[in-house]
Amino acid sequence: MELTIETKLKLNDDNLIPQLGLGVWQISPARTSDTVLAALEAKYRHIDTASAYGNEESVGAAIRMSGIPRESIFLTTKLWNSDHGNPERALDTSLRRLKMDYVDLYLIHFPVRQRRQSWRALEALRKKGKARSIGVSNFTISHLSELLAESETVPAVNQVEFHPYLYQQDLLAFCRAKGIVIEAYSPLTHGERLKDPKLVAIAKRYETKSTAQILIRWALQHGLVVIPKSSNRRRILENADVFDFEISRDDMRLLDSFDENLRTCWDPSDAP
Repeated sequence: MELTIETKLKLNDDNLIPQLGLGVWQISPARTSDTVLAALEAKYRHIDTASAYGNEESVGAAIRMSGIPRESIFLTTKLWNSDHGNPERALDTSLRRLKMDYVDLYLIHFPVRQRRQSWRALEALRKKGKARSIGVSNFTISHLSELLAESETVPAVNQVEFHPYLYQQDLLAFCRAKGIVIEAYSPLTHGERLKDPKLVAIAKRYETKSTAQILIRWALQHGLVVIPKSSNRRRILENADVFDFEISRDDMRLLDSFDENLRTCWDPSDAP
């Protein structure tokens, strides 16, 4: 299948999620509106925020300013760790900040101890229409197995750190077998490996493409949803300019071999 910026993946609840999105983690509220507007102008239609990011109001304002119909934009936010006592109140607070009636995807941000009770609450929020799809973030195979043993509702998405230097093949295989889409956050390793000589050598074979574009394209070709973050207009455009080339099978295998269990964010492995 030819990939384009309009490519969407079908979730297990039959909703569609754009394969490329913009993450707004660590972008200040003051810069978020311009950042989201720049992405929407560049034809992004998927924005990923969270209560913990502190920029939901700016995301909602940018979407309204864009003039793009709400139903044309896929919007994600997340349940923060301290809000598990009342997930509905937490989502209502997020919706007030966004000035919206629903989100397209609501995620449990991290597998804290109350996650099983919160998952039941998210199931109810989906039935009420406040969240079109529900999922999780930073869940390992054991966390997912526990949830699936207690609920018939399979998460639509598991959002985790994923890139060639953290190539979580077992988690990917498990999620595919269960119908869970993997969404890759921090796909650019926070810049830690963009100058890796091995990666630079591959990028040179694709002439005009940067190492960041190689990492994004790698994730897309693996069938992942990928949400690179940037507040720089030029980089926002660059991150979306990944649909006019294809990484060869040999280079994909080579990139797959880069795994070194590099985590630049959370490590949920020890979450009980």
